[in-house]
Amino acid sequence: MSKPYPALCKDCKHSKPEEHSEWNLRCQHPKVNANDPYALTSAKEIYGTECRPEREKRFFARCGMSGKMWEPKP
Repeated sequence: MSKPYPALCKDCKHSKPEEHSEWNLRCQHPKVNANDPYALTSAKEIYGTECRPEREKRFFARCGMSGKMWEPKP
């Protein structure tokens, strides 16, 4: 399957909804989380990076606006 345009985070296998607000997605991709201090220091086992600020980044971002790390949900 080729990547759709736009590649939405809700359709990516690495995104999961936040625990108490299902409209807010968290990215679980290890390369995206590697640059996020909140994701790395979370007391929860899997916390992740907020998808919206990550997708706002245009240049030099791990995933960014183009969704470079996007993979389809199984």
